[in-house]
Amino acid sequence: MDTAFQLAESWHRYQLRKGSKVPYISHLMAVSALVLEHGGTHEQAQAALLHDILEDTGLTYDELAARVGKTVADIVAHCTHADSDDEKTPEAWKWRKQLYLDRLRRDGRKSNGELADFVLVTLADKTHNIETTLREIEHGDYAETDYFARFNAGRDLQEWWYTSLLRTYIDIHATHELVWRFRDAVCKVFPNNPEFQENAYDEM
Repeated sequence: MDTAFQLAESWHRYQLRKGSKVPYISHLMAVSALVLEHGGTHEQAQAALLHDILEDTGLTYDELAARVGKTVADIVAHCTHADSDDEKTPEAWKWRKQLYLDRLRRDGRKSNGELADFVLVTLADKTHNIETTLREIEHGDYAETDYFARFNAGRDLQEWWYTSLLRTYIDIHATHELVWRFRDAVCKVFPNNPEFQENAYDEM
């Protein structure tokens, strides 16, 4: 865990949460804490600290694996979005997110039927993201529509992303306690989505 934290702190040291002055390391620590609080392994907790390192820094998979081992590096790789030469456009953003959803649906279960190790890490990551969004919308001094202006993708695409994530977690039967937290926050951030009408996800 020491090596994972040192890597996360050194590579993300000067990064901030989007639209804020909050050090990015706070998100990584929170995701790792959620993983541990919900039964995650030591390897999953390390991967949680490092889940953005391949996507947002110059560290390579081979370099990461040499430092923390293949098991942790593989979890991180499964949590990493695809590269795009034109990632600032909404179209490229949605393309990258769709590939992530496809991977989650395809690889979310091991051959023995158990949930793949990366699922808890991605679920903790997305739960912390949407709960942060909800908290900032509820306590910020801006209108909800203005909040999403900070992102490369606006409110409609953000709603598509989070509802698609929730649907995918349910489809792969990731009936983890965190899914309920994720669902609750998504419903509050996007309260008018018809998919979240009462009893829409009773199959959970």
